[in-house]
Amino acid sequence: MSHSAIVPIVSSTNNRGHVEQDESQDLADQLGDAHLNILPTRKIIVCLAALSLGLFTSFADQTSITIALPAIAKDLDAQTTINWAGTASLLANCVCQVLFGRLADIFGRKNILLTSLGILAVADLACGFAQTGVQFYIFRAFAGIGCGGTQSLTMVMLSDICTLRQRGKYQGILGAQVGLGNGLGPFIMAAFVEHLSWRRFYNMMPPLIVAVMVTIFFFIDNKKNTSQLNDVLSRREKFMNIDYLGMLFSTASLTLLLVALSGGGSTYAWNSPLIIAMFIVGGVCLIGFVIIEWKIPKLPMIPLSLFSRTSLSLILSSNFLYGMAYYGFIYYLPYYFQIIRGLDSIHSSILLLPLVLTQSIASMIGGYIISYIGHYKYIVLGGYGIWTLSCGLLFLFNRNTNFGVVCVVLFLMGIGVGWTFQPTMVAAQSQAKKSERAVVIGARNVLRSFGGAIGIAVASLIVSNSLLKEINQQYVDPNSILSHAYLRNLKTHIYSKIDTSSLDPAQVEVIRGMYMRSISHFFYLCLPLIALCFVSTIFVKDTGLHCIDEEPEKKKKKDKEAQMGENKSDTSSSAGSYRT
Repeated sequence: MSHSAIVPIVSSTNNRGHVEQDESQDLADQLGDAHLNILPTRKIIVCLAALSLGLFTSFADQTSITIALPAIAKDLDAQTTINWAGTASLLANCVCQVLFGRLADIFGRKNILLTSLGILAVADLACGFAQTGVQFYIFRAFAGIGCGGTQSLTMVMLSDICTLRQRGKYQGILGAQVGLGNGLGPFIMAAFVEHLSWRRFYNMMPPLIVAVMVTIFFFIDNKKNTSQLNDVLSRREKFMNIDYLGMLFSTASLTLLLVALSGGGSTYAWNSPLIIAMFIVGGVCLIGFVIIEWKIPKLPMIPLSLFSRTSLSLILSSNFLYGMAYYGFIYYLPYYFQIIRGLDSIHSSILLLPLVLTQSIASMIGGYIISYIGHYKYIVLGGYGIWTLSCGLLFLFNRNTNFGVVCVVLFLMGIGVGWTFQPTMVAAQSQAKKSERAVVIGARNVLRSFGGAIGIAVASLIVSNSLLKEINQQYVDPNSILSHAYLRNLKTHIYSKIDTSSLDPAQVEVIRGMYMRSISHFFYLCLPLIALCFVSTIFVKDTGLHCIDEEPEKKKKKDKEAQMGENKSDTSSSAGSYRT
């Protein structure tokens, strides 16, 4: 009787202990732990292959449009507004990146990833049937949501199944898919533009995306994580813990600010009441978002505590700056090839390969080096250093620059991008807790996308305003060899591939010179942006490939060796006593 009475008392005591432990643990930590599922290498490779397909598809969709913008602008009669195609996509990508990390914590990684791919498939199908510029921009915005979710969740899911030490080489493999998507997307689009239609590209994408969704659904098993997640939060609690106010204020602030930045100076004057109102309301909403995230939600979309760590703040800010440089550059490089150098879409895509293929190879090599040496700072610093050098070499670009020189510059830039794009992801996670890996990835991606959206907006502003200034100078120049009728046409077709068939060689050189000077103004801005990234990385403290709430591998090894030594000593002492 006594023995039987003891058992329930001990069990009850243990249950109370577990309850107290669960109550004391932060909800975010519980959610993070529910998704953690370190897999053996063989299973990681299977998951990585499935995730790589989604990542490749999203980046191929995102960058393919850059090569087709002149053709799309002409087809939709949207020559003066086609820059909104890229801006709308990145704007939506940026706005939704705030949400993906925390929504993935609450509802599960796989569910949000499949939803994102589904949105991308439907948006691409709609893009193929767009009849006006406005329709196309709206559909590209939805595509941006799908691309953003796919890119973010791919990184998050990888962080769930492998250690941070392993993540260097596996992130390098994912980085290779980024490069391949960036390279093959424009190339495939160029083939459609030259031989069929850009619409056929968007008709081809949905079946491909659906095939990727089926692959991910069957090859990535998350039943265990789903069960653990349901133990932490019920269905009702999942919806109750969504940061609705944060979603509202972040969406409003980012949308208003980015639309004002993109439309100011081109669609609307900077001093127009609409632009001023957007900046004011957007700024107020941004301040409101910061206050909300600080005070109100139990699960904030972006915990402000992330920015209290100096090294993590430096890493995140550098992602914003290189997003500005990279997306703005990749957006306007095809304009250099097609408008200034007179190349067709396919040859323009071929000349992009030194950048994107080198990025793929460098990403894999950089990832393996990081995993091998256990530190990331040397690779990131080297990447920013080489990238800064290549930005300086952009000063060599002119109307007649040898294509060999162009390829060398892009090759160097590819190394720089490959050694920073994914390695900074590993660096950011090493400065956070294990449970924060999803929101850190979300914060990093939203800042990179925000930088990219601002970069494209700034690039469009610089190029369009510079070109309008060049055109106005030609108007008043009595020695100008260009007719006023042609200049007026040029003014309304800034983003189209110009028709020079009616011009003589001297006039063609004048036109290309005007575009070259306009695009160069943005190319030169890339140098200080990447140089700032290099300088800020110098002050990052690299403590190794472990989260801030994990013990370093060396310490674990020393503790294990010390424990083994103590056990050996105890065994020897016991044996000696026995002999005695």
